[in-house]
Amino acid sequence: MTDDAIYLDHAATTPAAPEAIAAMSEMQERCFGNPSSSHRFGRTARQRLDDAREFLRGSVGAAQLVLTSGGTEADLLGVAGAAWARPPGRVLAAASDHAAVLALRPLLAARRHELVELPVTDHGDVAPETLFHHLGPDVRVVSILFGHNELGTLPQLDELVELVRRVAPDAHLHVDLVQAYGKVDFDLDLAGVDSVAVSGHKLRGPRGVGFLALSSKAQITPLQPGGGQEGGLRGGTENVAGAVGLATAAEWMLTHLAHHAAHTDALAAFAFDELAHAFQDAQRLGHPQRRLPHVLSMRIPGVVGQTLQHRCDERGVAFSTGAACHTGHEGENHVLRAIRLDKRAAREVIRLSFGPTTTRDEVRRATAIITDEAEHLLDLAPRRARETP
Repeated sequence: MTDDAIYLDHAATTPAAPEAIAAMSEMQERCFGNPSSSHRFGRTARQRLDDAREFLRGSVGAAQLVLTSGGTEADLLGVAGAAWARPPGRVLAAASDHAAVLALRPLLAARRHELVELPVTDHGDVAPETLFHHLGPDVRVVSILFGHNELGTLPQLDELVELVRRVAPDAHLHVDLVQAYGKVDFDLDLAGVDSVAVSGHKLRGPRGVGFLALSSKAQITPLQPGGGQEGGLRGGTENVAGAVGLATAAEWMLTHLAHHAAHTDALAAFAFDELAHAFQDAQRLGHPQRRLPHVLSMRIPGVVGQTLQHRCDERGVAFSTGAACHTGHEGENHVLRAIRLDKRAAREVIRLSFGPTTTRDEVRRATAIITDEAEHLLDLAPRRARETP
């Protein structure tokens, strides 16, 4: 890594904020007691843990908060835990949903629940009429991805929640807030949902910590009972330093939310304008209005995204060709398949994502390198086509 390397993959993970690192270091050095211990070391740790939990709970307007190892575990507990608390039935999720939810199919089936993948729009979200068509009294859980990790699309949450409450009032409404928390306003109580999942490393907090926030009416069966920690919903000694680091990062992000949103949205627009100027047929994916401010998903026709990524990485520019969770796995991208991109177009998709510390100059330099490498690849394309037997 060089000093002038440019990181444009904040949707995959973010560099931890200095304030979060300092808070965690203090906890590890001076507040190392087990929060379940009754002596002064334990009581001190318990107080810091409770303070962090209370801030995080209030930040999303929840009645209860369960600390987890991250967003994937929070989705697991929010979806499978809610389904297991109910009789066998259907669990609804978008076909473009995060793998953390779609991968629960066998676990749900073990309790005779059927995971149903709903078709999505070209922007990657479920249309209200599609959800209405699939709702019924046998629906136990509805999972909604609020802020698509690959496309940036924000769903029509108010309309979707209203439909569920009207047609399947006993269903648990779970929201994956991993990509949106700290970037857009969200209140669990005002939204009328039952649970939200959050991950620390997406908002300049530490890896390995997240939370599931619950409404007062949420019914969850614990999947890891253990020693009864976290209100009996997740056993195991609590990660006090991680919780404090997450709360510190969250406070910093939420305090500056409007400024960061405007900053990253402007960077995403600037990056696309620069690339669209060079490539007239460039296409931005995701919804044109309802979208996360920090995510730019796009394609340059004729340029293979993975090849472009590798060449730009060699020149110090880091971005993604899809969800980082799938890195190293060959095969068709389920999100791009769900929005009906053909295989050629899907191979051309890249994702640039920005953070509070990303500068306009970095984006200008990065898009110049991306343009240079993409033009080089396009120049090679005719020769490759002639050489193909």
